[in-house]
Amino acid sequence: MRTKAGWAVIAALAMLTAAMLPGAGFAVVSLTPVTNHATAGATATITSVTSSNWAGYAALGSKGTVTKVTGTWVEPNVSCSSGRTTDVATWVGIDGYSTSDLVQTGASGDCSGTTLSYYAWWEILPAPETTISSFNVHAGDKITASVAYSTSAGKFTMKITDGTQSFSKTRSVASTARNSAECVVERDSVGGTLNHFSKFKADRFSSCTAAIGGASGGIGSLATVSKINMYNGATLLASTGALTSNKAFTVTWKAYG
Repeated sequence: MRTKAGWAVIAALAMLTAAMLPGAGFAVVSLTPVTNHATAGATATITSVTSSNWAGYAALGSKGTVTKVTGTWVEPNVSCSSGRTTDVATWVGIDGYSTSDLVQTGASGDCSGTTLSYYAWWEILPAPETTISSFNVHAGDKITASVAYSTSAGKFTMKITDGTQSFSKTRSVASTARNSAECVVERDSVGGTLNHFSKFKADRFSSCTAAIGGASGGIGSLATVSKINMYNGATLLASTGALTSNKAFTVTWKAYG
């Protein structure tokens, strides 16, 4: 996702090809395949990969085939500590897995020492994120977010809801690949440097669904799917659990990074 002062893209290996990647306001950074970790789902083969800034699931398609992604999660309870500046972003998006373009919306829990801030945002790379000032976020909130592309209008709509709160933004985007859909937990970057990862127990998506090439359903039911674990070098920062009913999963915090 987000890069609070702009965005950065770092060369990465994704699947079997070299790629440029983004995330929560920031594309995937350092995606590396993990061999011998492919499992057969209902209709998908799920391959495990690692990233230095993402944890979660991504469904992949050919160019121009992704039209929607929707995710529902419970905002994690973040623990702040003196002397640490950290962040965590939970979001859904289209693109960013193997491209430098990304359309996304979600919520964040950031720590500046013992001061904790939750907020919602939307973002279209390469522009920085826009905070949704009218939208209040708290730990334990059940949040649903979606990014949808209208082929007739040629525009993206980003929507996020939390109880009685709802926000929607529609934008035209000059050029997008529309070849991946993601439900992701991320650590952000400032000025191209990755932040430390906010501490929480678990960040659970009760549902992650997508529409790609005319097929729609739980992200694990689509043709090509990546399960992403977050590492800082050899240190595991966040582990992504197995899918339940092809659409639910939990990301578990392991280290600050």
